[in-house]
Amino acid sequence: MDKKIFLRLYNFTLNHKIIYSVIRFIVQISAYAFFFIFGVMSAILVFFRDERFFRFFFITVFVIFFNMIIRNLIGRKRPFDALKTKSIVYHKSEGSFPSNHSASAMIISFAFFYINYRIGTIIFIMAVFTGISRVFAGLHYLSDVLAGFFVGIFFGYIGFFIF
Repeated sequence: MDKKIFLRLYNFTLNHKIIYSVIRFIVQISAYAFFFIFGVMSAILVFFRDERFFRFFFITVFVIFFNMIIRNLIGRKRPFDALKTKSIVYHKSEGSFPSNHSASAMIISFAFFYINYRIGTIIFIMAVFTGISRVFAGLHYLSDVLAGFFVGIFFGYIGFFIF
């Protein structure tokens, strides 16, 4: 099922120039955008000596590293390796499950929910587009992205709103 969904979305991207361009743009810019806005907010919180900085920064960093460890332990091949396709952007052949970009984007959106609900909502929507674009680009299976979202949401909810 995962392979069928992947191939359908990936082939759709390849067959539509506008979609191809949009997906390529999102994939290329999203990581930089998320870490830029995360860095700027971290700097603002430090500058204003806001006590929320420690939770904002360290929970986010923890989740990113946690996800990287899990992904390395699982070691699932990326779809472009497993299915002998070519992703629309260059990427190294490394673990695929769960998606680091999806988990990182989602935990960053929850960090912003913790600071400001409106900004968090915008970043949450950006996180969803980031994750889904990685399937369209041939970099992940849908289950990789959903698992990454789960990691970010689970730890984000617990870390920012339970404790």
